[in-house]
Amino acid sequence: MEKERRDPAAEELGGAGEATTVAASGAASGVTMGAATGAALAAALCSGLLTGAVARLLMRAIAVTIGTESAFSLAGTAGIFIVFAVLALPAAATATARPAVRRAGRWVTAAVTGWAAARTGFADAQALLLADDGRLPLLAALATAFGVLVVAHGWLAQRLARRLAQRLTRN
Repeated sequence: MEKERRDPAAEELGGAGEATTVAASGAASGVTMGAATGAALAAALCSGLLTGAVARLLMRAIAVTIGTESAFSLAGTAGIFIVFAVLALPAAATATARPAVRRAGRWVTAAVTGWAAARTGFADAQALLLADDGRLPLLAALATAFGVLVVAHGWLAQRLARRLAQRLTRN
């Protein structure tokens, strides 16, 4: 589904016009489909590992703040990393698309990640609501940090995918 297109702006300046590869999304980014796919998968994995690690630490901080007994398990941590890597795929896959599609991919990732984090990260809502008044500001800060992480998750996946795709295309 890739086709070659001449750059009219370069032709107007007297050049022969460099050919750019147009992916299935229609974006003329100069990135081949193979580079975009490989970059999207690698970026989703890297973004998932990084944001998954931060999410795991935030979950632990919330558990310690509300005073519940919990421990890091290898299986639980690996599960969080895998989930965050999978949830990064919409943003990473749309990284080389047109700006509107890119924004949509980033917000789909944010919405789905936010929903998943809210369902699992705040599973014990009663404990959060019954926390001591002195701990409420810290809990609010941790919840805000989760929100920032959710939005940064898609942004990071797209940034990594674009950079990787450009580097793979140059080489």
